[in-house]
Amino acid sequence: MRLTQGGDKDAYERLLLEMSPVIYNFVRKRVFNQDHVDDVFQEVLLSFHKAKHSYRTDLPFPPWFFAVIRNAVWAALKKNHKIIQREVPLEDFFDIPALEMADDGLDDRIHQALEAIPEMNRQAVEMLKLKGMSVETAAKTLGISQAALRVRAHRGYALLKKILKTQVEKSE
Repeated sequence: MRLTQGGDKDAYERLLLEMSPVIYNFVRKRVFNQDHVDDVFQEVLLSFHKAKHSYRTDLPFPPWFFAVIRNAVWAALKKNHKIIQREVPLEDFFDIPALEMADDGLDDRIHQALEAIPEMNRQAVEMLKLKGMSVETAAKTLGISQAALRVRAHRGYALLKKILKTQVEKSE
């Protein structure tokens, strides 16, 4: 590890060759979904690479090594768990009814919500999201600073979210 920290690429390659089977077995025993073992293994290797500078050569290597890979496994599992929680199985999409869309492809509820927010916020949202203008171009068109445009747009997004959430709650 000393040589690796000193920049010796051959030493780092040897270290990875020796440690990879140990890391893989460590991951395999802790990740119960076999589809995720290789992904977690790759994330642990990346974490090991990022953490190698933190090893103190005056201390034993194994405790530091296993602490790094244990923490990396937990972080990867936590990340994967969050992703899995947000995933919607493809089969579930067939049960979702299609929304009626206006001619321009926007739901009527979005049009109503846009009409309900103040003009300056609506202009910012429309220019950035519907017309696809850059912040710089939209700010020049409105004659305001880019920061002011971002503030207007952010407030517009927040108001839209609030209005649309209220509409959904009323329809349920």
